[in-house]
Amino acid sequence: MWRHNASPVKIAAELEICQCTIYTELKRGYETDGATGDAVLDENFRPAYSTERGQTVYQRNLRHRGRRPKRDVEQEGANGT
Repeated sequence: MWRHNASPVKIAAELEICQCTIYTELKRGYETDGATGDAVLDENFRPAYSTERGQTVYQRNLRHRGRRPKRDVEQEGANGT
């Protein structure tokens, strides 16, 4: 739908999900040029969306979430805190 020039609001209404979800997914899947880091534009002159990139970023974020390990008590004492 994004490639066919539909707005995020229209996509959200069609899929019956929150607009925030659409914006988050579009941000997650934006294509960037490897050399300069600039956004790659699609035929509608909007940032191009890649499902593969969106899925890769989602999986990477999924692996990195969770509880962070507690700080070591000995390390805190050495820093003077």
